[in-house]
Amino acid sequence: MKRRVQVVICRTCSGAADVLDVDRLLRVASDAPYVGSAVIVNYACNKKSISEIVDDAKSKEVDRLLLVPCSKKDVSPTLFQAYVKKAKMNEFLMETVDLVGEAALPHRDDPARAQAKAEAKLLAAIARTALLEPLHKITEDMRTKNVVVIGAGVAGVEAATTAANLGMHTIIIEKSEKKLKVPGVMMTKSRVISTEGHAGNYSLSIEAGEKRETLECAAVVVASGGDWSDAERRFIDAAPDSKPLYQLDRDVSEGKTPDGTVIIIDTPDPEGARTAAQDFAWEEALDCAIEIRKKSPATEVYLLFQEMRAMGLAELAYKEAAGLGVTFVRYDAKRPPEFDSEDGNRVTVLDMAQDETLSIAFDALYYASVSPNPDNIAIADALRIPMSPSGGIRRGSIQRGPVTTLRPGIFVCGSAKFPKSEGMARLEGRAAGLLAAQFAAAGEVESGGSVAEVAPEKCSACLTCVRTCPYEAPFIGVAGKAEIAIQMCQGCGMCAGICPSKAIELHHFTDEQLLTEAAVYLRGDF
Repeated sequence: MKRRVQVVICRTCSGAADVLDVDRLLRVASDAPYVGSAVIVNYACNKKSISEIVDDAKSKEVDRLLLVPCSKKDVSPTLFQAYVKKAKMNEFLMETVDLVGEAALPHRDDPARAQAKAEAKLLAAIARTALLEPLHKITEDMRTKNVVVIGAGVAGVEAATTAANLGMHTIIIEKSEKKLKVPGVMMTKSRVISTEGHAGNYSLSIEAGEKRETLECAAVVVASGGDWSDAERRFIDAAPDSKPLYQLDRDVSEGKTPDGTVIIIDTPDPEGARTAAQDFAWEEALDCAIEIRKKSPATEVYLLFQEMRAMGLAELAYKEAAGLGVTFVRYDAKRPPEFDSEDGNRVTVLDMAQDETLSIAFDALYYASVSPNPDNIAIADALRIPMSPSGGIRRGSIQRGPVTTLRPGIFVCGSAKFPKSEGMARLEGRAAGLLAAQFAAAGEVESGGSVAEVAPEKCSACLTCVRTCPYEAPFIGVAGKAEIAIQMCQGCGMCAGICPSKAIELHHFTDEQLLTEAAVYLRGDF
């Protein structure tokens, strides 16, 4: 292997020109070991620049690329797939280093320090890039293009419809007996018992009535939803006239507007035994408050909450509600609102924003509670995906997307995560159906590349990796040693970091590569 590195520095939109001496960075890179070519380009991500980089790579006979982009988070490897293909490089021999976010911006007021740090990071990245080894992926055909949707609510039907419109065969798993006109197949009185396999080739065990069936699918969408909850006994005792928010929503939609003073509260337990507010229906509360103020300006409306998750377009609803005179009162979970024992229509609450205790006499009180689906526990256990503290299905990382989960090929939408409006549930269902369909339409699933590998001679079969991995990739093989199922491994590195025997190594992040990078980096003068 040549181990000749091509260093490409993007000058134009980096915002580093005022802080870093880019021409000096080019000279530093040119003089570094293993560097076969060092160039500065404008807009490294456009096609013309990529063509220039490819021509330079061919003429200098380099076999790997170190890219210094405007911002590392804005550069996707997929942008350079054409580059990798034309330059005939292994896709894993491309690396990036963020000199803007890690040197220029933190030390904008000290250019000398920023320059020293940038040069040190650049040299360290070159040293690590030179040690990279070509990695490869394996491809496995999907046995089916089925997309399974769990739940026939608003989000679930939208997900199934979207996937079906893109040519996928959809199966909706619904626990109730309700029958809907949906694309594909709808299995009523059914639930998922367990899951085997991996992304692209999942095998679900389904309990349908008194029968058990095995259903193969490429992707799964969890749309288990949630529902309005009724008040606890103590809440009714403290405020006998209180009602759930969905009754207010129904009344307002029918033109019935309450008079006097209205309070909408986010927790069904005023005594504080249950203070978690993750199940608060924020958007519905805002919509009701806005409609009341519009139809009856004389009606005072108070929203009592621990937190207000007015996300997306709902932020505009929050602004509109405030403009219409709705009073927002944020309280501390440790000091929940107290109801007058003698006057059931009066509540006392500490307003955290004003640091003032308010005593509010009300004519109508509504609680905006949407409880998570109790079936989420069984669903998460069957699919082997984690749950959130609020009782919903935990979504994946921001990088993976808001409707993903930790397991590739399994998506989540609607109130299966946490309560949201019907409109937002439909949008999430559409997004989950689209991603599931795109995943299944590929017809094959790739695995491998930057994954973990076990050195069996070092493994003591202590099961630490098996217990730690969030993707269930490690297992004890027939030889009594840990092995990695590369179809499950997502390259997080947790097993490699925690293995007490140092028997596991993560490709592309080996000890030699990381230690060499650190050694070069720490010699920097900053």
